[in-house]
Parts: sequence; structure tokens; C-alpha cells
Amino acid sequence: MAKSKTSTPVWLRRLSQAVFLVIFFYLFYALAYHPENRTVGPTGMFFNLDPLIMLTVWLGGHAVASALLLSLITLVVTLIFGRWFCGWVCPLGTLNNLFTSWRGSKRKDKIKEASYTPMQKAKYYIVVIVLVGSFFGANIAGWLDPFSFLYRSFATAVFPAVNALFQGLFDWFYDVNPIGLKAVSEPVYRLMRGYFLTLGQPHYYWGMLFGVMFGAVLVLNLFKARFWCRYICPLGGLLGIVGKNPMLRLNVDGDKCKNCMECVIECQGGAEPQSSESWRPAECVYCWNCHSVCPTKAITFEFKTPEVKS
Repeated sequence: MAKSKTSTPVWLRRLSQAVFLVIFFYLFYALAYHPENRTVGPTGMFFNLDPLIMLTVWLGGHAVASALLLSLITLVVTLIFGRWFCGWVCPLGTLNNLFTSWRGSKRKDKIKEASYTPMQKAKYYIVVIVLVGSFFGANIAGWLDPFSFLYRSFATAVFPAVNALFQGLFDWFYDVNPIGLKAVSEPVYRLMRGYFLTLGQPHYYWGMLFGVMFGAVLVLNLFKARFWCRYICPLGGLLGIVGKNPMLRLNVDGDKCKNCMECVIECQGGAEPQSSESWRPAECVYCWNCHSVCPTKAITFEFKTPEVKS
């Protein structure tokens, strides 16, 4: 079967993911410790847009910082566009998306791996545990909220590892001086010490644990598309509850559909997009892959009045 041309919405989604991932890296850089750094700009942007953080702060302290009210925008957008935030904005979702694209399974296995499973309900129970825990003073969101998890992973594991790698590499150039490259490496080292590398090697409690957890989250995408987003992410669960009946809805033209299951293979969330009846909006991250790969263009997204089920 000839591969369909990537659609415009998919390219726009990829662009959005790339932009927000770069923004995350920049804001992380703005908070990292190095000589020339100054903490400026909206370093808490992703946390301020996170309704799970807003709810946990409110439940734990019965007060909400005004900046966190920006997360209401996320909730309003979710009511209209479903879990668009997960598919277009979340930087951890983007990394999961990237690793998911490296799967190399056979077609039959890909259908099984991409299909919905009842275990995807686990994230909704995790939302309840996080919120109840916050009410009783337990900071579970600090471990499982995607932005908290991603930031802690980079701060305690990824950045220290990268720092140690570059420090070791430049030390080797300085000591060994292969083919006189020290004359080149030293100016580069001084530049990186001024803008990227830390003055000393940072070490953190729980750094190894977060490194292993972060690595596991990425590797699991090779076995199940966006594993974290499907089964664990409490923010995804919260947005799934809010956006379970969105205005922007998938529509499948039964007359055009050939039941090739290409849409299921490419579905990031296990949303069962093969028919309008089977589609699960609470699981859909609006990646538009199903629309893009459909060879007969049977799949569209249309604005409709939300259905009220009795």
C-alpha cells in the first residue's frame, strides 16, 4: 500500500511540538547554574499552564497563585479541542512521540501495540491518588506531573551526566592533546564554561533514580506507543476527563473506509480511530496521524455540538 503524503495538520503539530520542546530546553537552561546565567523570563510557564499543578496547590494550601490561573486556559481549550495540549504542547509527550516513532515491529504487532487496552484507565486512578494525596499533604504530583518529572529528570540526571561527559572530554583533550587539538579545545571549553558547563560537577540525591525512571519511560515507548501518556500521566488523565466530550470530533466515512487499520497503527493514544463509534476522545491526543495516513481520506475532524449521554 502506497504511503500517504503527510498532511498539513501533522506538519503543524510537529512544528508546535518542536517549538515548545525548544522553549522547555531554553527555560531549563535559564534555571541551570553557570557563570553567565541570569534567571529571567517565564521560567515557570509550563507549570503555570498545568491544571494538575493548580489543583494540587489549591488542595494542599487552599490558595492558588495568580500565575497558575493561566491553567484555566488549558482547561477551556481542552473542552473545545480535547487533549490537544498533550499532543501539541507537552515536551515530555514530544519526547515520547519521538521514541515511539523508532518502533520496528511487524504490521500485525504494531496493530496490537497501538490498540486501546483497559489498562489505560490506570492514569485516571492515578489522578485521584495525586489529588487525594495533595489534600493530605503528600506531594505526589512532584513525582508524577509530566513537567515536574521531566524537569527533575533533566536537573538531577540528564544535565549532570552531560556536564560530566563534556568535562571528561575536555580534560582528555587537555591531558593528551591529540594532534595538537588542545589549541582548539581550550577556547571552546572556556566558552562552554561561560554559558553551559557548571563550575563544579553537580550531584543530587535521587539523581540515579530519576535517571533510571526517565530512561525507562523513553524505552517503554518502543513497546507501546506513548506508554507514559497512555498509562501513567496524571495530567493526561485529568485532561482526558475534561475533554472526554470535545467539540472537535473525529468522523469516519464508512463508505470510504477500507478497514486497512493504518489509522490504528499510527494512533499515538490508543484512541481507536477506525470508526466514529469506536473512537475514544479521552484517549485521543489529536496527533492527526489517522487523518494523514488514511489512503481513502475517510477520516476527518469536524466541529460538532458535544453529545450529552443519558
